[in-house]
Amino acid sequence: MELEQVITEQEVRYRPKRRDSCGRDEQTARAMDTPPASGSKALYPGSKEHIAIGGNKVMPPPLSAIDESYAATIAEVFSEYPRALYHKAFKRERDAAGKIVPNGEAFPLPTADAISPNYPTPMNMAQRNGVRGIVATSEGSPAIIGQHLYRTCLVPSGWHVGDKIDLAACQKEEAALLKAGWVRSPNELNLPKPQTVEEESDE
Repeated sequence: MELEQVITEQEVRYRPKRRDSCGRDEQTARAMDTPPASGSKALYPGSKEHIAIGGNKVMPPPLSAIDESYAATIAEVFSEYPRALYHKAFKRERDAAGKIVPNGEAFPLPTADAISPNYPTPMNMAQRNGVRGIVATSEGSPAIIGQHLYRTCLVPSGWHVGDKIDLAACQKEEAALLKAGWVRSPNELNLPKPQTVEEESDE
């Protein structure tokens, strides 16, 4: 066991030196965890790209002038588009006469977006928690793929990573969609709050 000296105004005493799970004492750990940014040097004379000369804390990779210029261009080009728009995609509970039931349930339409398509909720849990969506099977058992009460579209439509953005065309397409009832945020849709089985039974 290694001891370290502790000096105070009244006495000098020794105590076991504390070490972390890597076997480092406090001073060694502090020296190793120094951010590389505090000890770095230019990759070559006059270079904006620096490399760390000490420390092992995880840091982002250094960017060259070309990388910085490209990142700034991408941020500017895609600052407005592509953009997601939202539209209601649910139907309300109706009575035998076809009238909407006040404070009734809301059911997502088949076109509504899935919440987690790869993670169906077992049927009994879905019923207990008021999950609405598409009936499916999970490991041979009935399940529900939960759905939002809205659907989304992308402006420009059919956009893929790497496609160029035509700002004028995007603005025209978005204006037409906004006129047709699409909005920029789900909060603007004033969607009904889903109720769980427990909440429904308390009313």
